[in-house]
Amino acid sequence: MKNNKSDILSRIGKDAGFNVPEGYFDSFTSQMESKLPEQEVHPIPQPTKWQKIRPFIYMAAMFVGIWLMMKIFNGFGEKEHGFYNPEIVAGFQNDSNIDYLMMGGDISEYDILTYQDSVNTYMHDASIDDSSEN
Repeated sequence: MKNNKSDILSRIGKDAGFNVPEGYFDSFTSQMESKLPEQEVHPIPQPTKWQKIRPFIYMAAMFVGIWLMMKIFNGFGEKEHGFYNPEIVAGFQNDSNIDYLMMGGDISEYDILTYQDSVNTYMHDASIDDSSEN
């Protein structure tokens, strides 16, 4: 096998067969430039004021959108009294409603206690505000 390889090299030779004429690369640059067409050099356009502030406007609009979504999904219709909703409080005062909700798995004891704590805190704060106004 080795004998075969050396035999091929001796017949073909190590020359790749591609030759470049003498001095070809000496004048290559000037020849290439003469063959290329002339191109106009256009100045780089300067961005307008709107193009400069547009990313900041878009970012501000994004934050406003996020804020609005948070307001909508976290109770946009909440009154000035926060979590206190008289209808929910009236429903929690009826034990049969609480039993029904807990049996169905719609509400847990933790949810009831947490809501009652927030209502009690609101009622306490509201009574302090009412007494300070008089």
